Amino acid sequence: MSVTIQNLTYRPVLLRLNSGKTLHLASSTTSTEIMDAEVNNNTKVQKLRDRHVISLHEMGKRVRSAAPKKEKHKSAKEESESTKKKMTV
Repeated sequence: MSVTIQNLTYRPVLLRLNSGKTLHLASSTTSTEIMDAEVNNNTKVQKLRDRHVISLHEMGKRVRSAAPKKEKHKSAKEESESTKKKMTV
């Protein structure tokens, strides 16, 4: 699974990831997708989350929704019959 990190402040944030890479986040921006192993058990990430400096967003598996059913078009005759039925009821 992967995560994105959002900078909640108006100041730049530097994060040292578990792999040793450094992530530079400008003010109020969101990072690209990062593997969750980069931020798990990372004390710096925990401190910044606790202070509401950054926010982590999990990127779950995208599930395709069912395609919307197409509505059957009624002919003019069918429409007129249905309106007549509505009027008599």
